[in-house]
Amino acid sequence: NRLKGAAASSRPPAPPVPPAPGGPAGGGGSLQPVQLSWKHPRDLGGLSFKIWFLTLLTLGIYRFWGKTEVRRKLWNAVRLNNQPLEYTGTGWELFLGFIIVLIVVFLPVMALFFALAIYFGPDSPMVNIALIPVYVLFFYLTGVAIYRAMRYRLRRTRWRGIRGTMTGNPWAYGWTYFWTTLTLPFTLGWSYPWRKVKLAQLLVNDSHFGTQPLRLDASWKPLMGPFAAAWLVSAAAIGILILPPLAKEASFIGASQAKEMAPYVILGFIVLLLASAYFWLRFQASSMNYLTGQTTFGSAGFRLNVAPGGLFMLMLTNLLIIIFTVGIFAPVTLARAMRYVMERMEITGAVDLAAIAQATDRIEGMGEGLADAFDIDAF
Repeated sequence: NRLKGAAASSRPPAPPVPPAPGGPAGGGGSLQPVQLSWKHPRDLGGLSFKIWFLTLLTLGIYRFWGKTEVRRKLWNAVRLNNQPLEYTGTGWELFLGFIIVLIVVFLPVMALFFALAIYFGPDSPMVNIALIPVYVLFFYLTGVAIYRAMRYRLRRTRWRGIRGTMTGNPWAYGWTYFWTTLTLPFTLGWSYPWRKVKLAQLLVNDSHFGTQPLRLDASWKPLMGPFAAAWLVSAAAIGILILPPLAKEASFIGASQAKEMAPYVILGFIVLLLASAYFWLRFQASSMNYLTGQTTFGSAGFRLNVAPGGLFMLMLTNLLIIIFTVGIFAPVTLARAMRYVMERMEITGAVDLAAIAQATDRIEGMGEGLADAFDIDAF
């Protein structure tokens, strides 16, 4: 997910790496550069219409197979040494995962809700109070879903016959996701950079391509400057709205003065709101660039160069595509987002490709049911 690079058309294709004896990546070898490129998939618009029509026709069931078709195209668009990635997941795996989560998690919760509504009455506040443990459980399961979705996709990703995997525990990640989120309100959000780095390290350091692990060695401190700027500007935007009413309530200013200040307050809020959006995009770009640059794969590293303006235009144009096509062209926006990042990332250094053996852990037989049920996309 983190590999990006210049577009295929902007660089001459690297010579293919010949497979070593004993398998696509087996045997001994030497360090080789790895060039990352992007070949834009064809006819995503036609595929988008097909998925929309068949999903409508099957009352939503086909979307699991449609999602698989989109991933195959997008994975194939990513090239390492001019050889595409391969997505081996199936629609049936995604559908089965969703059905299991529906039966094991959601049906019991629905039964509990109806039982509480009957016992206490549908309008009783005791219903929501009794469901607080369920809300907490769902919050915890969100982290579990993120990890399991990423693990599923890595295990269904192959290059030259070698697949990815994750070796950690999704339940442990879910717990870390849960308790680190609880620090946010107590720190007024200032723990967010630390939390972001911690969660990223857990995901990346558990990730492998074959037997070769990825490593993320990062600190939260370089992200505090961009975060502080975004936080302070956002706080100023909120403050400019709430301070005049508070001052009026405390009799520091009169009603006529408050009315005269209103246009300036609104103008100031709009200016600060736009500035806040820019600084949050700047923080996001800084986070992406920094965390990517701190990630290594053996003796190779990564370099990413995204900018706030580019992220803004990508988000805006993708939003307009979604709005004007009523969501039908969502696969097109996914491809545009992947292309944007791919064309701004490169792999530095070299990798001993021949020393990478196939992962031997067990592959689950179903897809990311929790992530789909919670509408989470870890990609």
